[in-house]
Amino acid sequence: MRKFEKQAIALTSICHGMVHVLELTFGIVLISIADEFGTGLFTFGILANVFGLAFGLTALPSGYLADRMSERRLLILCCLGMGLSSIAVGLSPDVLLLGVALSLLGVSLGILHPTGSTFVARIASQRGQGFGYFGIGGNLGVALGPLLAGVIASAFGWRASYLIFSIPALLLGAMFFLTLQTETSSKEQSSTLINRDDASLRPVILFLVMVFFAQAMNGLIYRGVVTFLPSYMAERATLGFLNVDGLLLAGSFTTIALIFGVAGIFLGGYLSDRIRPEILALMIALILTPLLLMMGSSYGPMLIVNASAFAFVFFMGQPVYNFMVADYSPDGWRGRMYGLSFFSAFGLGSFSATLLGYIAEKIDTKWIFWTLAGFELVVFMSTIVLLVKTRKRRQNRAFT
Repeated sequence: MRKFEKQAIALTSICHGMVHVLELTFGIVLISIADEFGTGLFTFGILANVFGLAFGLTALPSGYLADRMSERRLLILCCLGMGLSSIAVGLSPDVLLLGVALSLLGVSLGILHPTGSTFVARIASQRGQGFGYFGIGGNLGVALGPLLAGVIASAFGWRASYLIFSIPALLLGAMFFLTLQTETSSKEQSSTLINRDDASLRPVILFLVMVFFAQAMNGLIYRGVVTFLPSYMAERATLGFLNVDGLLLAGSFTTIALIFGVAGIFLGGYLSDRIRPEILALMIALILTPLLLMMGSSYGPMLIVNASAFAFVFFMGQPVYNFMVADYSPDGWRGRMYGLSFFSAFGLGSFSATLLGYIAEKIDTKWIFWTLAGFELVVFMSTIVLLVKTRKRRQNRAFT
């Protein structure tokens, strides 16, 4: 790899991790915020919904812009935005301003996925390896974020988590500005090229829509897990003989479970080059449905084991679905298709937080995971349809 390429992929991967650290912090400190403001899980489920919707909606304009302007500038904007909005969250005096600050944070975080994916695809001489590093960065953030947030919040309070995380976010923005100034910002998509790509997009629209639908269902599951798993594990996976702060315990157990997702993404990327991704998506959904049911029925060490198995299998799907989006999308549309992809996963998926918060408050927290198992069953059925629909086309010609 060239020096610029190494620096760019490294910084983009670190930024990916930072985005997920900040994304998952809210779930870790949820109980502390609720205690301070005197509100229930349903209210904070709505806030998580607003945050996730802002996160997902931003993917649409970000994907559009990533096809037309410098990704580096968008990534600088992402870093500065998440740093400043993290400070706003940490200083919020009431629930209303907290909701506004979380919305701004969601908008900032939402820039990363379509922009970073398009950036890596454009600059990486070995695209698979570049996406591997990018995915590892994000999954390390998913895994370590709960632990870091739990340690900071248990020692200094929930506000400190956001205020401290704002520092590396702002530093990343400075590093993108100072170290990647040799980047060529010009884009080669002209209106003529875009019109030509429009014609080539039509044959694959149905397949892309089916992928986006499956991603939306998986997004409902993802938002539900990252929002409620920490408090669920603090409630059900406690070790009575240890006198450990609940926030730290929740963050530690959640990290133990989610760290398996790093291994899962390796395996998913490896298998995607060897097995049809539609078959892999079907197998993943088949395994996840009973795992979610078991998470809703287990306690103590078995809950940690089941959650770890869930994380391993669930994150296998990340490179599988990214592979399908890249496989079906014409080059000139890739940024926008990634934008729609991440909008489906993070934007539409955000609505599970309100629903699951209501279920947890009115019925029981175990029903969170039984409901998510129902969503995964829908994914399983949709991937069967996708597999059948693509079989004939793959026999006739390769996707462009």
